[in-house]
Amino acid sequence: MKDGYELGILPLIIAIPIIALLLDLIIGDPPNRFHPVAWIGHMIGILDNRILRGNPAAEKIVGAFAVILPALFFISLFTLILALTRELFGAIIWTVASAIIFKMMFAIRSLETHTAPIAWDLRKGDLDAAREKVSMVVSRDVNNLDAPHIISCASETVSENLVDSVLSPMFYFGIAGVPGAILLRVVNTADGMIGYISERHRYVGWFAARADDIMHYITARLSVPFIILSLILLRKDWRRGWRAAFRDHKQTSSPNKGWPIAATAGGLGTRFEKDGYYSMGEGELSDDPTIILDTIRVMKVTSLLFFLLILIPLFTLLGIHVQLSFEDGLLDLLR
Repeated sequence: MKDGYELGILPLIIAIPIIALLLDLIIGDPPNRFHPVAWIGHMIGILDNRILRGNPAAEKIVGAFAVILPALFFISLFTLILALTRELFGAIIWTVASAIIFKMMFAIRSLETHTAPIAWDLRKGDLDAAREKVSMVVSRDVNNLDAPHIISCASETVSENLVDSVLSPMFYFGIAGVPGAILLRVVNTADGMIGYISERHRYVGWFAARADDIMHYITARLSVPFIILSLILLRKDWRRGWRAAFRDHKQTSSPNKGWPIAATAGGLGTRFEKDGYYSMGEGELSDDPTIILDTIRVMKVTSLLFFLLILIPLFTLLGIHVQLSFEDGLLDLLR
């Protein structure tokens, strides 16, 4: 493969992320029992349940291993699968296998399929159905949310997950290929499961939360110029988006999530608000469900721009070489 790459197999290399993107947009995600991220979550859950509580320092150390062990296991497993596929079946099958695994690490279509129906329910005036659907994508209490706050809640989810579930996996795939995308997804999954501040996870989740903050730090900030470019292409008010991003991003407890949320809200001329925590954007809370659909459009255009301008060149120049080095290293260990 390395020789082939040097001789001009660049189209086959670029085909990996392109196939992955098409799989996501056309097919989406498989059921959880076939999804590697669900397997990652299952392993983290098992480790979490076996951690003895009572010693904060020990909980922090063992909590770190609840992230590190799944990362090592799944990176090694899938990299070895790819290495053996390349060795036994050749470059074309390896390309498809790499694309399938990478596709599992990001989700564009899933963000739309989980949030667009909320807008449709609100258009029909069915608040109960909208609350039920939004409860599936957020952890906050939604029982008493009115229509504007449901719209805000769904839109915030899309904006935040633009970074967590799309741009960051693409960025780390660009840097280190499939192993990089898996590492990001393990850290992000661990943060979602044990990184929240609670009595049970106050110390156990410390490492997961800090690692997640670090890994999304660059992409959260990179998201702003790409969101702004998307707003321009969609003929929205990019100046308000830019202003809101730099004014409001510090309102969240996370150092990262405020950037895409504020930029999107400002650009759409509305506010995204979580009562008692933050209120970001320009204008007032909207009762128009179209805001959710506009947020989805911003997410999709931003994802495509990032894919073309960051992922493709970064993967071609760096990520493919890192992935092949990982694969060759594992093959050498087996020989």
